[in-house]
Amino acid sequence: MYIFRNIFLVCCLFLLSNQANACKSKSSTLSHQIDDCYPALSNAYASLDPKKMTNVYAPDGIYISARKSRPIVNGKENLYKLYDAYFTRVKKHNSSLDLKFRVTNRRVDKKTINDVGYYLVTVIPPKESPQPPKQHAGKFIMTFSQQDDGTWGIWSEANSVSEIKNYINSKKVDGLYYDTYHPIENFMTKK
Repeated sequence: MYIFRNIFLVCCLFLLSNQANACKSKSSTLSHQIDDCYPALSNAYASLDPKKMTNVYAPDGIYISARKSRPIVNGKENLYKLYDAYFTRVKKHNSSLDLKFRVTNRRVDKKTINDVGYYLVTVIPPKESPQPPKQHAGKFIMTFSQQDDGTWGIWSEANSVSEIKNYINSKKVDGLYYDTYHPIENFMTKK
């Protein structure tokens, strides 16, 4: 039960990629290149694959946890260890995860993009479990940095807990990524 309560600590922003750096996009604008990454973030999170998770980060990427006991995690090797341990625990429970994003603010500079917004995580237990799915939300800030090859990776990201209503009530901002809301009832029969 403790693991599900604290999933927000590691559900931050992951991109699905088999590349050394994530976020290769054919979109013409920087904002669209980053927006194209959010569906991939959700897919990578659902895959429970620590290699795909760490591929999103810049080589010197940083994760700042909301937990006061956890130090700053820096570098792909340490990020891999963090996500490998977390995903191993989730797999042990035979659960799956769904992650959604709503970006509310963005600042674009020459080599960095800073996104702020909300995320929603649904923890889906196995079909045979008597436990229902659970949802929790959080706030995030993430800085993408442009790599030498033109791809984008997470240089730093941090998150904290938020009420689910904040995710639900966040307004769509033109030009920023905005997932639809799926009530917990939608996950009752899924695995």
